[in-house]
Amino acid sequence: MNSTKEYVDSLFSGYEQTDALADFTEELRSNLDDKISNLLKKGMDAQAAFDKATTELGDISALADEISLKKRQEVFEDAYMDIKQYMKPPRVVGYVAFGVTLLFGIIVALIVYFTDGNYLPMEDFLGTAEHLTGVFASFMPFFVAAVAGFTFLGLTQELADSYPVSKKRAVWYAAAAAVLAFGISIFPVVYFAEEAGLMPAIATLIPFVLPGGGLLAFLVLTEKSRLKPWAQARYAETIKREHELWRDPATADRFGMFSGAIWIFAFAVFMTLGFLIGFKYSWLAFVFATAIQCVVQGAMMGKKKN
Repeated sequence: MNSTKEYVDSLFSGYEQTDALADFTEELRSNLDDKISNLLKKGMDAQAAFDKATTELGDISALADEISLKKRQEVFEDAYMDIKQYMKPPRVVGYVAFGVTLLFGIIVALIVYFTDGNYLPMEDFLGTAEHLTGVFASFMPFFVAAVAGFTFLGLTQELADSYPVSKKRAVWYAAAAAVLAFGISIFPVVYFAEEAGLMPAIATLIPFVLPGGGLLAFLVLTEKSRLKPWAQARYAETIKREHELWRDPATADRFGMFSGAIWIFAFAVFMTLGFLIGFKYSWLAFVFATAIQCVVQGAMMGKKKN
């Protein structure tokens, strides 16, 4: 005969362990022990009493005992779905602080732009813009700090469907984001500098954007799945449905023909508009082609599910 603890633990082996689940299983074991004890007092042997008690447990669950059902619902919501008040006050303070930092940077940049001697009429904004070097330079430190802070806070926050990244790994993510943000920010600073030109501005991207992008790519590619069990199951089911959909030869052939026709038509429109009105706007044909293909794919998936 198995112990009531082993039996109850086996019933909830697929659940994430929480305090609420521990309370519920403890109550369930206590009820089983009381039931078995009463049966033993009536002269029933231990194995028969255990079998009868566990069998009746199924009946009790089917009858939806009010307290047990309520606890089961609380356990499920707490472990998988509940996101009410999930953000602790220190984290809220962090988001507010970095939001204020970003806003302060925007205000400082506007002050620099409209300072006497630096302001230019809007019609000259793109024509003569050397003074914009100071504008972007004043905004840069606040922008970089905000990007790094939001990245760290966002990745270390547990969501309804995913676990947080470890703080050590989140620091690396934040560092990569900060380097990228700095590289992007330094580009206009150099570009709008007097007699700097485009090539020096592009050159400044190399020591910042390349390392930051490489580090970010490494972190993303080596990231383990952080999905919670219910989200993993839903994701696996979605992948399974899509795999079954595209394994169907008829569906794959139809999508291939639709896709080919869309892109042939898009290329024809691109060339036609390019020669008629110029290639400056004709590339929009590919944007519309992408949107149409997504619509076709969504319609085919919806039809397959029905």
